[in-house]
Formats: sequence, structure tokens, C-alpha cells
Amino acid sequence: MKIHVLNTGGTLGMVGKPLHPAKSAEELLEDINVPSGIKLTLEDFRLRQDSTNVMYTDRTEMGQIIAQHYDGHDAFVVLHGTDSLAETCAFFSMLFKLSLQKPLFVIGAQMSKNESGSDVPMQIANTLRVAEAFFNNNIVGVYNVCIGDVLHGARVRKRRDSDFSTFYSPGIYPVAHAWPDILIQDGARKKDRVLEVQGVRLDSNFEQQVVTIVVSADSPPYVLMDMVEAGKIRGVILECKGTGNIPDRTWKFNEQSSYSWIDAIDAATKKGIHVGILSPFEDGRVDLERYELGQKAKQAGAISLESLTPAMGDVKFRQAIAMHPTQPDRIQKFLSTNILGELLPGLVNGKHDTN
Repeated sequence: MKIHVLNTGGTLGMVGKPLHPAKSAEELLEDINVPSGIKLTLEDFRLRQDSTNVMYTDRTEMGQIIAQHYDGHDAFVVLHGTDSLAETCAFFSMLFKLSLQKPLFVIGAQMSKNESGSDVPMQIANTLRVAEAFFNNNIVGVYNVCIGDVLHGARVRKRRDSDFSTFYSPGIYPVAHAWPDILIQDGARKKDRVLEVQGVRLDSNFEQQVVTIVVSADSPPYVLMDMVEAGKIRGVILECKGTGNIPDRTWKFNEQSSYSWIDAIDAATKKGIHVGILSPFEDGRVDLERYELGQKAKQAGAISLESLTPAMGDVKFRQAIAMHPTQPDRIQKFLSTNILGELLPGLVNGKHDTN
């Protein structure tokens, strides 16, 4: 079995005070207990950086590297910082979609390899064991290995910075357990022979000019209105209250200017700027029909991000805008379609999801 390991930086390879990325893939894999029968190809990304700095262009390049080595390897491991690991998992999920017919793991660590008691050796060794098990059982897709849990990449989220159980997948159970034995559960995607013969494909068009704002009644709506008037954004995600509520209280800025968040949404959508509504809850769902304030946002042109996690909501929204820049109805349909398990089962936008 051949596994390609791409080192992109992150805490696991950092050194010094303050910590900064430095270690190579070869240094990180040194003294790791690699299962017999596994041959590794080690590669360092051109930028080894704190994942806070990772951009969509970087992730696209990482995906291209994976595609270049796709035919010659059975599984892939990306070594990554934990702070934006969820975004990278979401990005790879939407970049490859169902065409990815091999397992791809994005993993990080809470400590550097040099630190006493580091979680790096366990994280890497466990991931290699899981990769072997997934290969032998025809499991494919994007995943994160977090100590003993294997998590669905389309729903992974960082929950804490104070212990090794860094990640979880809100609303769904782990797809496998990796300690001490590897137990594969429902939710792990099986290889599709028809898709396999068609080869891997990259859907690499993502809108870059998108921002996210946390909204409350005390947040001034000029934050959005100023960006609308500047004309430099193509999309904005508003983190709402409840199941999709956006405040409609009017702010008075001067004698000639007064408006609400609903007014700002209306101004944005009339200028062709797409506005997505994101749930603030870990396993939340947006339903813009349930409350009056949500319905007002919808009537102003807002789009539901359904039950997507913040990371997946950002990624899928950017891709939807790039695909359908002038068609909000098609953007909504794309967001509401459960492509690879990114949406929670059950109610979607007030209707039962049948995907």
C-alpha cells in the first residue's frame, strides 16, 4: 500500500519561542511506527505555515498535488494546523466531491513534535493505521483523525484548544474508532466502481470576495451597508439568531440616514451581492419560514445555509456563487442539496430532505 504524505505546516512541526513552522515531512515521520506493508511518499508543500494563513489558493494547490499523485497512491495524508483544519477538510470535500474514490485524511496536533508528551506520534501513527483499514475495506472520502475518533471531513469542527480531543462532527457520530482497535461505523463512504473508473476531478472555482459577520441587534448594519456601497464583495454570510432571525430594529445614523439589517440585506441583494444565513448552533438548522424575522430576511433576498457547519457553509457558499453568480435560486438549490453528507438528515429549510 502506498500513502502520499503532504506536510503543510501547523503546530505539529513548529519549533522555537514563539512557535513557528519548520519541520519537514521527513522529520515529522522520523521514529513513527509505520505499519508493515505501507510505503510512504513524503512531500513538503511550498509553504509551511501557521494554518491561520492558509488561503483558498493554497488549498487549491494542495488539491492539485493530490490529483497529480492520485493514480500512484492508495491513500493521502495532509499534515495541517488545527486552527483552519475544518476549512481545509470542507474545501477538499467540495473540491473533489464524489470523484474522490480513495481515503484522504487531514490531521493536526495540539503540541509540536519536540514537546514532551506530544500527541504528534499518536496522531500520525493512528492515521496510518486507519488509512490501511480504510483501503482494505474500500472506504473513501475526506476524514479527520482525532486521537481515537475518525470524523467526517464535511462536518468536522474544532471545539477546544485545551486537550487532545480537539475535533468533533456536530450532529453525526464518528465514522470509525481508531483506538485500540479500528471499528468502522455507518457513515463511512464506500467506493463506487463507476465513479472510480471516471477518475478524480477538481471543481476548483470558488468566489474569493466573501465575508462573514456575526449579527445582533447591537451590531450596526452599516458594517454591511458600507461594503455594499463599496461594491467589493460578491457574498456575505450573516450568523443569525435562532433558526434564521435577523434583527429589524432601525438604526439612525444621521438626519438623512436610517436603516436596519433587513434593509442592508435588501440593498445587498438588489446589487447582486448574495447574502447567506448561517445558524449559530453546533448542530443548528436555518429555517427562514419559522419566525417573522427570518421571513423578512428571506423576503429581502437572503439565502439559507441550511444545517451546514461554519466551515462548510463558507466553502459551499463560495462555490455556489462561483457556479451561479447571478442566480440566487440555483445557489439555494445547490446549498440545499446533500452531496456527500455535509447536511444533517431530516428537515432542510422547512422541508424533509430526501437526499
